[in-house]
Amino acid sequence: MKRILLLLLIVLPLLCGAQNVSWRFFDRYAKSPGFSSVQLERKMMRMMSRQAAERGDEKLAQLLKGIESICIVALDGGDGGQFVADAEALVNHASYRFQPVMSESRDGQVTRFYLRSAVPPGYSELVMLTSGPRETVAVNIYGRFDLKQVSRLSTIRPKRPSDSPEGR
Repeated sequence: MKRILLLLLIVLPLLCGAQNVSWRFFDRYAKSPGFSSVQLERKMMRMMSRQAAERGDEKLAQLLKGIESICIVALDGGDGGQFVADAEALVNHASYRFQPVMSESRDGQVTRFYLRSAVPPGYSELVMLTSGPRETVAVNIYGRFDLKQVSRLSTIRPKRPSDSPEGR
C-alpha cells in the first residue's frame, strides 16, 4: 500500500505538470504588457451551451458543454518574435505530444493547429497559433471534444451594433 501511495505521489505531479504547461504559457503572456487576453471558463461555456440548445443547435450545445476553458492571447503591437518562438517551442516539445493537424498560409499570415490527448483520459487540448503582419494570436481550447466538433465553434459570431436593428 505504501508503495502505491509513493508511486502516486511521484507520478501525479508529472501528469499535472504536463497538463498545465500550456496554461502556464498562456498565463505568462496574458499578464505581460503589450498583450490582450480573454479567458472563457467552464461556467461561461455551460451558459453558452444552454443558449445554443435554446436556439435548437444541439451539436454546438454538446460541444460547448464539453469545453472546460478557452484562452486567447493576442499581441497588441510590436514584435511578437519571442511570443511565437515560445508558442512553437511549447507545441513542438516532444513530451507534450501535440500533433499538427492543419496549417494555412495566406497573405503573410500563418495559422497552425495542434491537438493532443490530455489528462484525464477523454480530454483534448487544441492550440491555434496565428502570426503575421496583421495579427499574432494564440488560442488554447481544453475539454472533451474531437477535431470534427471544434469546427462548429466557427459558427459562433459576436453580434456587432450594426447587426441589430438599433445599430442601423
